[in-house]
Amino acid sequence: MVRFRLPIVYLASPALPIGAYAWSQGLAGAVESGMLRNGGELKAWLAGVLEFGLGRFDLPLLARCFRAAGQADAAALAKWNDLVLAGRETAELWEEERRMGEALCRFLSGQGLWPVWAGDLALGHVAAFALAAEAMAKGSGDDGLMPDLLLAFAWSWLENQVVAAAKILPLGQTEGSRILIGLMPAVEKTAGEALIVPDDRIGSSLPGLTLASMAHEGQYSRLFRS
Repeated sequence: MVRFRLPIVYLASPALPIGAYAWSQGLAGAVESGMLRNGGELKAWLAGVLEFGLGRFDLPLLARCFRAAGQADAAALAKWNDLVLAGRETAELWEEERRMGEALCRFLSGQGLWPVWAGDLALGHVAAFALAAEAMAKGSGDDGLMPDLLLAFAWSWLENQVVAAAKILPLGQTEGSRILIGLMPAVEKTAGEALIVPDDRIGSSLPGLTLASMAHEGQYSRLFRS
């Protein structure tokens, strides 16, 4: 099983060349508006987005995209990808999903990993991540790999968020690490619960993040693209 899981670790790495460092997913707007001022508020914000955003939307859809990729079902993969994109509530969040997906698809093509059955699908980040996992695991099947896949995606998101926050908040490495370690149980719980979300319960509403992202679109000084 180790040889199947190592590609998932790689996909979750900040070294993956898809430009994740350029996006803050509304964090920059939240800091600018005064919604986030310190590490404690950041931790609460991330815990909420993790539970009510990733846990109820991104991760359940990632699981379905991975299953579609495992079955070489281009129509199903396109269907779930469209739902991911439809759930990005602002122009910047939609653009982030699309741009990171494009970068990951280019990476797969450049490594000779793009499957023939996928044709010319244009995928967002969630669907491309699932396709990359299936391509790099080379048909390992989803039963054993799925929990690792969701856990790795959630952890990668959390790590990127803390790194982004460190650039715009008075947040040192020690406090950043404390937040990451403190949210580990929540990441594991959320990833596990996402596996059993039924189709008709997929969806999330994060008005604070949406408002912060909308405000960021017109922010005077910006370090990030979202």
